[in-house]
Amino acid sequence: MNDCQRVPADALTDFTTAAIRSLGAQEDRARTTAEALVAADLRGISSHGVAGGTGLTELVARSRAGAINLEAVPEVHRKPNWAAGAMDAKGGLGPAAAMEAAHLAGDLADQYGVGRVHVYDSNHFGAACVYVESLMERGFAARATCTSGSWMMPYGGSKVRLGTNPIAWGIPCGDDAIVIDMATTQRAVSPAIRATRAGDPIPPDYFKDKDGILLEGVVPYERLIGGSVLPLGGEQFGYKGSGLNILVELDNVIGGGSTEQIRNMRETPMSRVSQTIEAWRIDFLFPEDEARCRLIETVNDIRSHGGPEMLLPGEREARKKADAEKRGIPYEASQWETLHRLSIETGVPAPDPA
Repeated sequence: MNDCQRVPADALTDFTTAAIRSLGAQEDRARTTAEALVAADLRGISSHGVAGGTGLTELVARSRAGAINLEAVPEVHRKPNWAAGAMDAKGGLGPAAAMEAAHLAGDLADQYGVGRVHVYDSNHFGAACVYVESLMERGFAARATCTSGSWMMPYGGSKVRLGTNPIAWGIPCGDDAIVIDMATTQRAVSPAIRATRAGDPIPPDYFKDKDGILLEGVVPYERLIGGSVLPLGGEQFGYKGSGLNILVELDNVIGGGSTEQIRNMRETPMSRVSQTIEAWRIDFLFPEDEARCRLIETVNDIRSHGGPEMLLPGEREARKKADAEKRGIPYEASQWETLHRLSIETGVPAPDPA
């Protein structure tokens, strides 16, 4: 990334907030959404950042198409004395609803030891780890899942039906944020789309076409988008990822998620997804100090069995975040082009490089 220029996180957040506000969103919900997108950029998850494929460009386009209800205020449904709730996002801003759900899950965990909030009739919420880490900062272990537009044939199937359905899961361990954020497919779809549009090769065991033929190398865009991303585990062991993927969807159905195939953005801008966010206390068996010590001891023991190149879940992202907070977020030329295009579309001045 030698052609990168750095953008200050605060300036990027202010720009994104103002751009979303220009569409008609309330200040607080616009800023929460902007902060979630910038949080992904800070961690190097650029696909879900401001200039990423599911970032501000999609948000602007879908809002103007009437697919996002910018005035929506989520409605929470709860039963008395239950450590769970369901939130109707009413088609509003996905990150704002999800962060509100994360706060509620934490409050329930404070009260009951565990908290679980389902969000339905919602939109893309960015990087799932952002909500997990917000709960870890409060001292909880946490998990978040999300359904998504369909891009995958079930293992052994012949038609696309399932999404990439990510899982993020984190446990606080001293100074380490042990958190994994992964699709239940081999990879997200956006890297393959970028590669085909640029004429670059895609790796093997990643995609197959509509006839089930595995793709690799330089692939025509039309052939790729008519096909299927492979489940986690690939052609041979994909039953594992396919099984996780299905369970993520079924778990979200419990809390109001769709019972039918979710259309992806290439089919309709009106797609709706659901999320489940969970938090639980770490001191239910041991006092908190002892629980934390046990976790740190375990991490240290795992580290003792690895070399200098071994990274724990979330460690790469934590390093990128520390660097970006200090020096600014690295943005490539194409990402700056996206910011300037969005500036023209929304009338909000783009941020200057650091």
